Amino acid sequence: MRRLIWGCIQVVFLFFIFLPWANSQETQELMAKADALWPHRADLQKLKEAMAIYEEILGKDPTNVEALWKLARACWWLGTHSPEAEREAIFEKGIEYGKRAVSLKDDCAPCHYWLGVNYGVYGEKKGVLKSLSLVDLIKDEMNKVIALDPSFMNGGAYRILGRMAHKLPWFAGGSNKDSVEYLKKALEHGPNSFLTRIFLAETYLAMGEKELAKKELEWCLNAPEPKDPGDREDREKARKLYRENFQ
Repeated sequence: MRRLIWGCIQVVFLFFIFLPWANSQETQELMAKADALWPHRADLQKLKEAMAIYEEILGKDPTNVEALWKLARACWWLGTHSPEAEREAIFEKGIEYGKRAVSLKDDCAPCHYWLGVNYGVYGEKKGVLKSLSLVDLIKDEMNKVIALDPSFMNGGAYRILGRMAHKLPWFAGGSNKDSVEYLKKALEHGPNSFLTRIFLAETYLAMGEKELAKKELEWCLNAPEPKDPGDREDREKARKLYRENFQ
């Protein structure tokens, strides 16, 4: 009987020793599977498959910060590529994921970045004047990213601050001069960012600096064909902007 009891104790002990390892291994495999779908997000069905896997990870571990910020990122892409009527709810979900992520890990640059991005696209959907209450929230998130990792997403925090400075009315802090400064700072951290150069070109156009704008757009058009779906879309935006202003 003693041997039987001791044997049971050993089995239970081994179960609790190896269970966390097994769960960790499974989570890593699921994360890798979802991450492999992200480069194919232009196909929204593949994006949704990735989101379902991240949700599965959260079902096993509700405190998985990586799954949370990647879901916030996915909501940004899904929302910006969905019908207008569906966007607001998707961005709200992205904000929810982002808030959960930063509440669990405040020193996480991706968490703050994608929370701020979802605030931004949610604000765009609501309209500038209706979303002025979000301006300080977005700035706070981007400044936290800069403090943690200024190069994240090719200087993405500076890029967003630069875009905000261009888009906001003057009484809310808008300034094309500030926009140029932020966007140039973004280029220091991500010189190959198509989106930063497009934003800079649009700011230059608003300032009447057409030659400077042309230079930025020509960089986009002459760069090697990008592989990332976002970069490919941005290159098409650059081509359209170039046609509208220089052809």
